[in-house]
Amino acid sequence: MLTFEMIRDLERTERDNKKLQKLPEDIFVQIGEYIKRKEKSQKDSKDIMELESIKSTINRLFELRERKLLSSVGDTVRTGVPPENMSKEEETVFYKLVELVKTHREQFFTSLSRGKIDHKPMYKILKDIPAFVGPDMKSYEFKENQVVEVPEPLNKLLLEKGLIEVVKQ
Repeated sequence: MLTFEMIRDLERTERDNKKLQKLPEDIFVQIGEYIKRKEKSQKDSKDIMELESIKSTINRLFELRERKLLSSVGDTVRTGVPPENMSKEEETVFYKLVELVKTHREQFFTSLSRGKIDHKPMYKILKDIPAFVGPDMKSYEFKENQVVEVPEPLNKLLLEKGLIEVVKQ
């Protein structure tokens, strides 16, 4: 049967260690039953103060574990290795958070790569090209070894003719 001392020991152990500590499998059920028993047995102000102390200790235990879980989410997203000693309830929340962060990271890096994809490629001019009017009705003149941006469809034509090459970026 769970006692206040046992709850305080769990909170103290959790506070004194960086990693999640192993909890009894049905600890949350036990805590709920313990609080119900204590609420029923309240008789005087001492009992009320004891109940508040119990709730405060349980709250600290919960917040310590919550903080550890939240800081482990990023590590798990990067490494794929989840923390040990999570309760079933904590695992459910933890893996939902991991999926949310993974989705966010994927969207973030996809948008970054789109920015690079949208970046127009640069071309090195392989031979002097005298002045001419391109398909966009603009005038162009290129000098050998010049590195420039060439709009479509002109870039395709000049690539096919061997007059330009894509510069590696």
